[in-house]
Amino acid sequence: MTTVLKKLASGTLGTSSSTLYTVPASTKTIVKSIILCNKTSSDKYATITFAGTDVIYQHTVKAKDTLVVQMTAILEASATIAGLAEAADTIGYYISGIEVV
Repeated sequence: MTTVLKKLASGTLGTSSSTLYTVPASTKTIVKSIILCNKTSSDKYATITFAGTDVIYQHTVKAKDTLVVQMTAILEASATIAGLAEAADTIGYYISGIEVV
């Protein structure tokens, strides 16, 4: 078994749910952290889902603030991480974890 520490996804959330990361075939992924950063001067919410299940639901990130969520969540091959924000170009994200092949 090979393990690879890596950035799973990063960017800026849009206003409709979109796939941020898909677990590769024959792989399991352990999500270790999600960082959400509100780049604006007003509060905005974000939603993140793992395999169709909300893990962060409409959580308000205060203006010019950052939310760091440490976790251990296991995703099976082909499972996805998706996300959206209240407004476009407001919430940046960085998701890190371990891929196990």
